[in-house]
Amino acid sequence: MILSTTKRYKAVNNNLDTLKINKDDLYQFGCEFEFYIDTAKYNLQEVVEEIKNKIIEFTDADILVDLASLPTDADKNHCVQIKPDQSLDDNGIEISIPITTQNGVKHYINKILPLIEEYGYTNEDTGLHFHISTLKQNGVNFNFYLYMLMCHDTNLLSSWLPRSGYSQNVMDILSKNTKAKSREIKSKKGTIWNLEKIDSNHIEIKAIGGVDYHKEADKIMNEFDMYVKYFDDILNDTNSQYRKALINEHKQLIQSIDKSTKEEFSKAVSEAGLIN
Repeated sequence: MILSTTKRYKAVNNNLDTLKINKDDLYQFGCEFEFYIDTAKYNLQEVVEEIKNKIIEFTDADILVDLASLPTDADKNHCVQIKPDQSLDDNGIEISIPITTQNGVKHYINKILPLIEEYGYTNEDTGLHFHISTLKQNGVNFNFYLYMLMCHDTNLLSSWLPRSGYSQNVMDILSKNTKAKSREIKSKKGTIWNLEKIDSNHIEIKAIGGVDYHKEADKIMNEFDMYVKYFDDILNDTNSQYRKALINEHKQLIQSIDKSTKEEFSKAVSEAGLIN
C-alpha cells in the first residue's frame, strides 16, 4: 500500500455564496494557475505554507497540499489544490480551484494572481487554464469546431503569444492539416492545443499564459467572459447570424475550388459539423 503524501486542511470560511453552484445553474467552471516560486528569495516549503494560509481566508473549500505527487482524494475537484506541475521545473507549482460558478472563477483570479506576484513569477513555460462545462452531460454534444472558429474570429486564440512546447494555437494546426493528422500531431510533446474538447460537454482553454501573465487580471477576466458567452452561444445556437455567415463563406469556398480539392474540403467541413 502506497501512503498518500497529500495534506488536507479543512475550510474555515463557509459564507461565500458566490462560489457555490445552485440548482438553477447551467454551467460549472474551473481554473488552474501555473507559476514558479521565487526560490532565490524564498524557501519553497515555507512559501507554500504561507500561500495555503492565505487561501484559507478566501475559500469555502478544503485545501489539498502535495508537493511530491498529485492529490488523489476522491473529491479533489471540489477542493483547492496546491500541487507540482509536471511541465515545470522543481520550483514550479500549480494551484487549481474547486468547481465553482462564473463569478467564483473571478473571485479566485482576483485573490490568487496577487499571491503569484508576491511569492513568485510567470514565464513562457507557465499558463492559466479555464474549464467550462455543463452541469448535465446527458444529450450534450458541444460543437468544438464552431466554437473554435468563433474564438478565432474574435482573436481570443491569438491574444497571447504562443508558447512552444506548452500551448499552440489549435487553428494553426487544423488549418494546415487534416483532422486525422491534427489528432496525430496533438499527441506529440510540444503541440498541446490551446483549446481542447475534453468531453461532449466540457471545454478546456489553454490560450492564456506567458511572461507576466499574472499581471493581466482585467484582460484575463474579460476574455474569460467572452469564452463563456461563446460557449453559451454555440451550445444553445443563439447566434444564428454567425452560423449562417460561416456556412455561406464555406459554400463559396467550395464552389471556387477544383473537384478533388472540393471533395476533400467538403468532407472536412462536414466532419466538423459545420454543414451537411
